[in-house]
Amino acid sequence: MEIIYFAKTKNDAKIPSKRTEDAGYDIYPCFDEDYMIIAPHTTVMIPAGIASACSPDYAFILKERGSTGTRGLGQRCGVIDSGYRGEWMIPITNVNNVPICIYKKDVKMIDGLEMGSNSKMRIDYPYEKAICQAILIPVPKAEIQELTFEQILDIASERKDGKLGSSNK
Repeated sequence: MEIIYFAKTKNDAKIPSKRTEDAGYDIYPCFDEDYMIIAPHTTVMIPAGIASACSPDYAFILKERGSTGTRGLGQRCGVIDSGYRGEWMIPITNVNNVPICIYKKDVKMIDGLEMGSNSKMRIDYPYEKAICQAILIPVPKAEIQELTFEQILDIASERKDGKLGSSNK
């Protein structure tokens, strides 16, 4: 069994959690403010308050959770390499036409709107819920060999240099 090491970079961070049957580890936000607003169609780096270490045979891929994707919190990119030791920062994109507010449980109202109301003016997301999941994947060992473009074209392929959509028949 592989051992994955996590450490808190901030005291109130949550170490990632995962049930046996789940594919991904839940990753939680960890910021000092009472809330964080993500403007429509923008991406914000949300601190997770954790760092990690694992074998170079593995890496983490950050992905959306069902509960975040259905609210318009898009987790757009993210690979955590085995050798990265800094704090995990989670890039979250608001794909909605209204702001998203990630708020701590003690916050009752912002800009005259009660928290959790999910009005047409703002989408609220509780701070205590995971904002993405991290899937541990094996990293294959491969050697790179440079060829000429003509040599690449000579390697057998059904698709050859077919463009987008060329694999649909």
